[in-house]
Amino acid sequence: MSWLRRVCRPLPRTLFSRSRLRHPYSGGLRGNCALIVGGFLIGNRGRRSGFAPRVSGFPSVSYSTGSVSVEQENVIKALELVISTEKDESISVKEICTIYIEKLCRSGNLSRAAYLLRHLHSRDINVCLNTYNILLTAIVESNNFSLFSEVFKSLLISNLPPDITSYNKVAEAFQKVADSDLVVNFIKDVCDNTFGKDPTVINRIIFVTAKFGQIDKSLMIFKMLKNLDSKLDTVTFNTVLAILGKAGRINEMMAEFMVMKDLGHIPDMITYSTLINCLRRLGRLDLCKTIANEMLEQGFEKDLLTYTALVDAYGRAGHVEDALGTFEEMKKSQHPSVYAYRSVISDLKRAGKFELAQRISAEMNSSTTKLAGPKDFKRKRKSRWKIKQVG
Repeated sequence: MSWLRRVCRPLPRTLFSRSRLRHPYSGGLRGNCALIVGGFLIGNRGRRSGFAPRVSGFPSVSYSTGSVSVEQENVIKALELVISTEKDESISVKEICTIYIEKLCRSGNLSRAAYLLRHLHSRDINVCLNTYNILLTAIVESNNFSLFSEVFKSLLISNLPPDITSYNKVAEAFQKVADSDLVVNFIKDVCDNTFGKDPTVINRIIFVTAKFGQIDKSLMIFKMLKNLDSKLDTVTFNTVLAILGKAGRINEMMAEFMVMKDLGHIPDMITYSTLINCLRRLGRLDLCKTIANEMLEQGFEKDLLTYTALVDAYGRAGHVEDALGTFEEMKKSQHPSVYAYRSVISDLKRAGKFELAQRISAEMNSSTTKLAGPKDFKRKRKSRWKIKQVG
């Protein structure tokens, strides 16, 4: 029994007390079904009865010690023993497996946990996303990028959609990788595992990588995808345009905007607003006006964010009349934002037009309940993010 002591420490009985134990296919209680783990059959009373015949609703499997290492075989045996000796029939087989894998993570047996995830998936037993995230977190802390890649690929083929925690762990793992070839190989594997699907996974990896301060790695991934003729979409380009704009790399941003159109990706409202906002912050009024005109030519109407950005851009450049004109135009279709009011008032004061500034200030104070404020901007940005995810 030395293998059992090495692989599985005793699990507290209190862990097995949360949900009813149901066969993943039959829907019945554990006492009325059988489970195959490894190549063994766990019977109605938890007995291990040797090589498994085919059970209705559950695939039979052969158990060849030549296909797995002794250590992996012992991991499977240990889980079999946990399942076969568990007397509380109110806990599901899936939950037993989940608790066992999470216990392996906490004890630092990460490669065993990773193997068990793959093994259970091959037997049509899929644990929840949280268990994958727990393992990914532990692997990042252990600085084992090879194992991290393996587990993230397992997550992708499990058909569980990664969440923000999963993607954040990818970015954290990248932070500890100095060899760019490892990142390139990881991305190639991700592309292979998401082939035929929309590029949502890659888009989010590009986004979170830059969010974690790794702009060069994020852009390297994007460049690699273009060289591989991988599937890109408008969201991919919007993400990269925002990254370049925030980094102040105007020429690269505008170049990628041209590439985007050359490749047949049609700019959307998010594209134009991203460009205008970035150019506004960088003081490029000329390009702001050019992009705004193109946006109108393409049939898009200015929204709250776009109007506010243009008012601010004109004001920063000292074009007070243009700022005021855009502000008045904004009021015809939008509830002006408090930011736009403050920008115009500040511009007028700098231009020495104090009487007009005072009048607009009074207008702002009398319309406080109708002004678009921080919450409106947050809602707008959140709705755009949702559009990105759908895209």
